[in-house]
Amino acid sequence: MNFRKIAASLVLLACLAGSAFAQQGQNTLTSTTLSGAVTGPSVYNGTSPTLQSYVCLAATTGIANPVLPGTPVSLIYVDREVMGVWQVNTSTNCVLVNRGYLGTQPAPHSNAAYVLIATQYSTTSLTGGNPVPSGFFQQDPPQFSTCSATVPVYPWVNVLTGAQWLCSTITNTWVPGFNNPLALVSPGPTTAVASATTITPSGPFFHLTGTTSITTITAPIGCNATAVGACEFTVICDGVCTWANSGNILTAAGTVVAGTAVTFYWNPATSKWIPNTTT
Repeated sequence: MNFRKIAASLVLLACLAGSAFAQQGQNTLTSTTLSGAVTGPSVYNGTSPTLQSYVCLAATTGIANPVLPGTPVSLIYVDREVMGVWQVNTSTNCVLVNRGYLGTQPAPHSNAAYVLIATQYSTTSLTGGNPVPSGFFQQDPPQFSTCSATVPVYPWVNVLTGAQWLCSTITNTWVPGFNNPLALVSPGPTTAVASATTITPSGPFFHLTGTTSITTITAPIGCNATAVGACEFTVICDGVCTWANSGNILTAAGTVVAGTAVTFYWNPATSKWIPNTTT
């Protein structure tokens, strides 16, 4: 092979690598739940403290086995513990894990607990070129700093606190996401959502356009619909907002005028959303 062909091959490889990274930019975290309780470090087997190393999930879609030994492709996050995935059994939906990953502490977790899954690799100068699953970090991003194309997977999760951050397409800055106390005191708008019979919130604070009556609300990734008070969002109605007493909304049919703020709270006991209107 001559130098011209070698150069052409290198250019092709670079293009493919760039394309792969660009595709990563379209990814989001996924979620599932535990299908069984997970023990913490207090379990004793008679000779030494042990940690449960197999974790069973409701689904393992998107979770992959490591490509290189000792380097997990996928991480799972339960409560405030990250686990690196060493092996996936798609028949039993159980995974072999390394507990207490990314500086988190092993802890017990209850059956049906909410699980976030990070499956994509990214490399930065801070990691020295070593790939790490994206989406999970040990710190917050600078609040309201520019975020366009800075992280290949969303939301950004501070695994030490559980706080999530979203890249707002309205402001192109980081704004508080779900499970983030700053969403209550300094919210930032996420992508506007068009009203429809079924909607998916784009974040904890967004504008709702249109006047179609809503009957069903789908909990977005990161909005924990397994615990009381763990999933809520506020919409600003750009037009007349209406919702029906059907689907998964627990209330009488309602209508509010443009400019009204409506906060929806999820009640896992009834699997219904409860609206509360303010002006």
